[in-house]
Amino acid sequence: AISQGTTKAAYTGIHPDSIFHEPNVEHYDLDLDKANAILDDAGYARGSDGMRFPLNVDFGWPGAKPNAEYLKPQLKKIGIDVTVRTSAGFPAWAKTVSNWDFDITTDVVFNWGDPVIGVHRTYLCDNAKKGVIWSNTQRYCNPEVDALLDKAGQENDQAKRIAYYSEAQKLIAQDVPIYFTETLPYHTIYNHTKVGNPPNTIWGTCSPLDEVYLKN
Repeated sequence: AISQGTTKAAYTGIHPDSIFHEPNVEHYDLDLDKANAILDDAGYARGSDGMRFPLNVDFGWPGAKPNAEYLKPQLKKIGIDVTVRTSAGFPAWAKTVSNWDFDITTDVVFNWGDPVIGVHRTYLCDNAKKGVIWSNTQRYCNPEVDALLDKAGQENDQAKRIAYYSEAQKLIAQDVPIYFTETLPYHTIYNHTKVGNPPNTIWGTCSPLDEVYLKN
């Protein structure tokens, strides 16, 4: 509803349109009874106000605000008292998140042209670098995932790379350092009768546009 049907569901950190995407991973469908039971078993009892504990949700730019606000009424259903924190602009948000001064945050991380560029940085144990935004800010560390990403990054055989990334995504989905929700829609508007070879690749209008031409 928030994205008005313009997005795709995302279950891993690799975009569904990528050849390296693994769709058969653990999904966490809505189950309020199970969620409440997990919190009860973990010792987070509800107080007299029905809340278990407070949680801050940060967002870094106006477009991310609806997603953050959506979490407040949804998490209230399981007794989590959410405060949506508005940062004083993107730099302030980036400072907060990169210095690990947050509970949870909404964010967008690009894959770019290859997982080595855009995906590895989020999960590698040695990339939890304080003060660096879009590093491993959640401080996730799984040596098995590290090993798989390292092999995939050095492998030239595409089929083997796909297999390595498949296993890595399955492990990450089990560990849930990040809960993926949706892809971020980007749109390129052009007149197909006037523009030849429009930039429909993964880079879109960030590409050099050196192969785009005007039709006669």
